[in-house]
Amino acid sequence: MLGAFIFAVTMFVGWTIFDLVKHKKIMKENVISGLVAAVTAGIAWYILFVIF
Repeated sequence: MLGAFIFAVTMFVGWTIFDLVKHKKIMKENVISGLVAAVTAGIAWYILFVIF
């Protein structure tokens, strides 16, 4: 569970930094899309951890 959480947080931070570098500013839409992607990836990571 902790691994999935760390993965999701890392993905959110990376996504946000990537969008900041790309657009030179933080936009609300980019933060929300990064959060959705991170939560989705965290859930998928946890499911894969439970299955295997």
